[in-house]
Amino acid sequence: MSRIIHTILCMVLLAYVKADSDFPFWEHDQIPVRALSTRNEESIYRLPGDVVPLEYDVYLDLFFAERTDRPFSYDGRVNITIQAVQENVTQIVLHANVDRVRGASLYKNEIPVQLNHTNALIIERQYHFLKVNSLNALVVGENYTLVIEYSSVMNDGPMKRGIWRGWYIDENNIERIYATTHFQPYNARQAFPCWDEPLYKAVFTLHISRPTNYSATFTNTGLDTYDHLDMNFQDRVVEHFLPTPKMSTYLVTFLVSETFKVIANDTSFNPPIRIIGRSNTQGYGDHALNLTVGMTKFFGDYFDMPYESLHKNLYNDHISSPDWASAGTENWGMVSYRELNLIIYPRETIMSVEHYATTLVSHELAHKWFGNLVTCYWWSNTWINEGFASYFGYIASHEVFPQYELHEHFNSRYLQTSLAFDSGSTVPMNNDVNTPSQVTGHFGTISYSKGAAFLRMTVNIISPETFQKACKIFLEDNRLEPVDQYDLYDAFAAAIAEDGSLREYNDFNFTEYYRVWVNEPGYPLLNVDINHSNGEITLTQERFFLNGNTPPTGQIYPIPITYSTKSNTRFRDLKPVSMMSSEIAVIQKSEEEEWVIFNNLQHAHYRVNYDDKTWDLIAEALLNEPETIDHLNRAQIADDVFALMRSERLTYHKGFQILKFLRYESNYHVWTVAISGYTWLRNRLRHLPSQQATFDSFILSYLEHVIETVGYETISNETPTISLTRQEVLQFACNLGHEKCVEESLQWFRRLKNQQWVNPKIRRHVYITGVREGTSEDYTFLLNRFRTSNFANDKLEMLRGLGATKDSELLTEYLDLTLQKEVRSHDKATSFNYALLGNKENANVALEYIKNNIDAIREAYVEDSPANPVQTVLSNLATYLDEPELVDYENWLRTTQRDSLQFNNTINAINNARANIEWGTANADIILSAARDSASIVVTSAIMLLVTTLFTFVL
Repeated sequence: MSRIIHTILCMVLLAYVKADSDFPFWEHDQIPVRALSTRNEESIYRLPGDVVPLEYDVYLDLFFAERTDRPFSYDGRVNITIQAVQENVTQIVLHANVDRVRGASLYKNEIPVQLNHTNALIIERQYHFLKVNSLNALVVGENYTLVIEYSSVMNDGPMKRGIWRGWYIDENNIERIYATTHFQPYNARQAFPCWDEPLYKAVFTLHISRPTNYSATFTNTGLDTYDHLDMNFQDRVVEHFLPTPKMSTYLVTFLVSETFKVIANDTSFNPPIRIIGRSNTQGYGDHALNLTVGMTKFFGDYFDMPYESLHKNLYNDHISSPDWASAGTENWGMVSYRELNLIIYPRETIMSVEHYATTLVSHELAHKWFGNLVTCYWWSNTWINEGFASYFGYIASHEVFPQYELHEHFNSRYLQTSLAFDSGSTVPMNNDVNTPSQVTGHFGTISYSKGAAFLRMTVNIISPETFQKACKIFLEDNRLEPVDQYDLYDAFAAAIAEDGSLREYNDFNFTEYYRVWVNEPGYPLLNVDINHSNGEITLTQERFFLNGNTPPTGQIYPIPITYSTKSNTRFRDLKPVSMMSSEIAVIQKSEEEEWVIFNNLQHAHYRVNYDDKTWDLIAEALLNEPETIDHLNRAQIADDVFALMRSERLTYHKGFQILKFLRYESNYHVWTVAISGYTWLRNRLRHLPSQQATFDSFILSYLEHVIETVGYETISNETPTISLTRQEVLQFACNLGHEKCVEESLQWFRRLKNQQWVNPKIRRHVYITGVREGTSEDYTFLLNRFRTSNFANDKLEMLRGLGATKDSELLTEYLDLTLQKEVRSHDKATSFNYALLGNKENANVALEYIKNNIDAIREAYVEDSPANPVQTVLSNLATYLDEPELVDYENWLRTTQRDSLQFNNTINAINNARANIEWGTANADIILSAARDSASIVVTSAIMLLVTTLFTFVL
């Protein structure tokens, strides 16, 4: 209790969240209510902290279609044991976002406590506050029981979270219904009144009634007892579950379905590890089971805290949900995943999904310790939950499943993503958030990607062994408690002191390192200037901005320094040789004139720029002896060069000369960076078809070597990374019109139509090209295949293909499809965007479709859901339009949509699109000139290499 009180007292320094929409209309039967909604300060979204919950008993009666007067609804009662932690509390403030509160009462030792008869309840709809007014002050430290009765309706689909219903088709082709929950980050209040902030950990006991024709309920914990009920309209059963550990509201969950079942399990664990899904996925859960078994064992050993020791009542279930608003959610005892990420069947699953599923399962299991056992006290510290889970999702997965080489994919998934995102006016990892949109926004790149990258960078500084020790200290010292950044710092400091991990770094202040990286936005650019005559290296730093005109901030970042040279290629040595904590530093190497590359394997969160001579030496080595430079650093150089060109720190001529090695490059990690960089540039030439075509021909010439290396067909026993290389390169090449790629894809598509199996590792570009270059018959074939498939991940790939049609009537039919039920609500905005990605001409059709169907889009896509899918669609469209269409789009917005939720952001998107067009017009000649020069240099260099090789052979 002392820890809770201490944390609450600290809350005045911090900020908060709320739920995602105002209250619906409330009805109150028994207690007088006065409704207020007048406060606008962002900080008001936080609960006052003068009362804390200790235990909840949640009683829910779930009704489906059998209740004709209120189908798909629930009645509830919640009994909450509470304590006042401050004097003179007469108002109990908690969250509620249900349709109707039937009544509230307060007890002490089972004796009613008198409420204020004239003002018993206050509802503040904007903040989802339910305020219960007692006639007398609560006694500090004594237990009271708050009882609230209420009712509400299930949300239709997952987008609004809370309690919602989904659907699926069973093995008999019958549509079935299920109800489940998604509470993170602020939606438990839709299921029951509660203290819906992560700080307020409590014990939850669920009591759920359902129709008897629905199968057993899955939830966080095991079943205690059950009873049969005989209500007026249906036989029912009520299940009483065992209490949970002390945990936050967002981790409570359950699922009630008609035919969901255990589709794979391992009973050698206690509790058993179970994969649960719809009945007609039986036999497809073994891959997920293998992942969950491996990672459960790993984390138990790594933290020296086995899963079964976390709490005796917890299950270890993993739910495959046909509908889910996110990739997965870490509910304690019952993790829920979007089905396409958990049902992995090698004959039907594309490699990128299989690859990602490994990291996702590891991410969600890591949350059992980082997030569930120890929880960030408020969403300002989301990175503590998500950064650790993301880090372990790749680094820990590699230890158990090395075949996926996930430790190397960390760079493209997190490090490079963070560098790209964090190069503007961004926020720090520890960032003050209050409103729902702020909270939702903080579940993004900074918390996940930068948080994970910061942790990996820290591991290399303090050592993997000390990092593991810090994790153990952190978990043991804060078990079942909310934490902030200082609790985590204390664990790091204790482990570092015990191991003496930083003794070799003179004048390095770990406290300042932690403070800056956690509490300051952005990251540094390391400028490297080498005196090649004496080996002196001068290092300077500045905050990196993509906009080269941004004024310097003067921010100094503690930078871990690692580097390799031609004479000392130590790329795999990740322990920093020094820590740079100043604006300028000087280090010494040998006097030999040679290339030098900083930031080994791109493991630290910064970019690097070099003097001209050093860039020339690096470019020469990349072209003539690329094997001497580690592939992850080749990828780093490409990543940095594209960013440096955009920020005008490198000219395009210089940058393209450095990148000319790509003509002979075949590594996945390098090409995924190159594809991203080239795509950014060619998108700025979209309004200049002739110039874009010229630039595309340059890119296609560079793709020839990697295409020849990976081929058009899968190879037996190839690595997942090779499969991913082929997938990304061929999709890119086909989109650019590579003749052989298009030809091969069409051949595979014809085989598919002839009932021949096509390996899922190549289906993406086959689907896209087959429809884009095909007929209405080809479109109809793939649509029918989509409608009969039993595999969610393959269905999404088919939607990607269908959206690529060039036929305007078929494209309109496709966009109509996104409004229908068969395209799941979590896929609707994504599917719309596939139409924009498929062909440049599709944007005009999409614009007309939006203008004619905006109301239907708002309803079907669930406009007011936290993900803002309608805003996503409207903003993305602007980036694909030319100036005449932008004028049309803006006129339509200003004349018909001025009062819409999306108006301002879409106008901003139009302005950004115009800025991109202006930039492309101004820079097209420069880009094409640089491309031509680098291509001619490459050809000359290649001829010289050939001549040299022949000459050597003759000698």
